[in-house]
Amino acid sequence: MASAVEGAGIVVLCTPPRAIEESAGLLAKLLPPDVFVTDAASVKARIVSELGSVLGGRFVGAHPMAGSEQSGIASARADLFDGALCILTPTEHSDPAALDAVRTLWKSAGCRLHEMSPSAHDAAVARVSHLPHAAAAALVHAALAQDPTAAALAGTGYRDSTRVAFGPEDLWADIFLANRDNVASGISDLRDRLGELGDAITRGDRGSVESFLRTARILRGGEDR
Repeated sequence: MASAVEGAGIVVLCTPPRAIEESAGLLAKLLPPDVFVTDAASVKARIVSELGSVLGGRFVGAHPMAGSEQSGIASARADLFDGALCILTPTEHSDPAALDAVRTLWKSAGCRLHEMSPSAHDAAVARVSHLPHAAAAALVHAALAQDPTAAALAGTGYRDSTRVAFGPEDLWADIFLANRDNVASGISDLRDRLGELGDAITRGDRGSVESFLRTARILRGGEDR
C-alpha cells in the first residue's frame, strides 16, 4: 500500500468492504493530512464510521453504481462509469475541500452524482442491489439443485435473472454481512412475496396471479430501468 499511495493527491479504495475497513489505520500513518480519501464500496455506514473515525473529514464515502458480475483487471472497461450514478455519502464532519475533490473526481470519470446519508444508502441499496444478488443466487439453487443438467435448456429469462450470481462469493459475502440487517429484511420481504404468489398459484386464483404480475410490471417501469 505504501508504494500505491506514494505521491497521491487523492486515494480511491476499491477493495472489498472488510479490507477497506482494515486499511484505515495504515492509511492514517501513510498519508499526509492534505491527501483526501474516497472509496467505491457498495456498503457505506460501517466504512464511513470506521474511516471517518481514523481519517477524519478528509474521507468521503462513494458508491459508483457500475460494474458487472465480472472481476479482475481483465474485465476493466474504459467506459465503465460513463453515465453511471455515483452515490456520495458525506456527513456533517466531511471536509468541504475533500467533498469538492471527490465530487470532481467522480464527475470527471463520467458519473452522475447523488448524495445521501450512509444509513439511507445502505437501506436503499440493500433492496435494489444486494437483494437482487441474493435472489439470483437462491434462484440458481432452486432451479438446478435437483438437476444441474437442466441449465442446458435455459433461455434468456434464466440467464438474465441469474447473471449476477456469477459474481465473486468472497466479495458478496463481505457485502451481505456488512449490510446484514437491511439485506435480511429484504430477504424476508421477498420470501413473503414469493409465498403470496405461490399461494395464489396453488389456489388456482388467476385474478390474484395476474394482479401480482401486473403490479410488478407497473413498479418495474420502462425498459431503461
